[in-house]
Amino acid sequence: MTSLLRSWDVGSARSPQRRAGAVIGLAQLPLRPLLTLLSRPRWSGTEHLQGPGPMIACGNHLSAHDAFGYGHLLQASGVAPRFLAKEAMFRIPVLGTLLRGARQIPVRRGTPRGGDALSDARAALERGELLMIFPEGTYTRDPGLWPMRGQLGAARLALETGAPLLPIATWGGRALWPVGSPFPRPRPGRHVQMLVGEPYTVTAREGETTQQAALRVTEDLMARIAALLSQLRGQEPPEVLHDGRSDQHRPEIGRPQRGYRAYRQVS
Repeated sequence: MTSLLRSWDVGSARSPQRRAGAVIGLAQLPLRPLLTLLSRPRWSGTEHLQGPGPMIACGNHLSAHDAFGYGHLLQASGVAPRFLAKEAMFRIPVLGTLLRGARQIPVRRGTPRGGDALSDARAALERGELLMIFPEGTYTRDPGLWPMRGQLGAARLALETGAPLLPIATWGGRALWPVGSPFPRPRPGRHVQMLVGEPYTVTAREGETTQQAALRVTEDLMARIAALLSQLRGQEPPEVLHDGRSDQHRPEIGRPQRGYRAYRQVS
């Protein structure tokens, strides 16, 4: 009974740092049954989400389903979903109001306020919360749908605050909700799988600069996520992850969409 109350965030079943708030508490009532029906989720390693104190959860990013899928995983596991999300989403009427009410953190890339997200993230970690970050910054553009090389924000936070990193992998969301489709496309027998890895802490090595440490930690983090995804897919990940910085289509920084058909890959 206690785990059920914690899952639905009832009363004082959760610690204050894991409480989701009224917006998520109300939204989960229709969303969780609907997500269960559409994605038929299969989760493993959820015990790694039960630790107290701050954590930085990091997952691969395949499609629009991921925000719902990871949020479902966290909330059902007794953890408030706190995402770093693109600032453009906060400008959408109604949705922006809900995101702010749910205490999500906007990321303003390429603006003078670009550092606000890290400041807000540090404050959340100081309160003992769990943050959910997509280190790739956008849907993967790897031809085989493996994770791309990550951005440095999660590593910087972990190095600065001492909060553990928590790698998570998901598979099946791209098939459920293809890139470019306005709605999910559920089919019989289709499942969305998620595998939660073990949390671990990171520190800078002797003689490393801050930049060098962030690059090393990010590379290791993405390799761990790729290894978890390998378990879900039953395939070996590439030895070198795709570097999306040289791609023509880079929606995370507003670069024009070129070669869009090649980008719309469906697992």
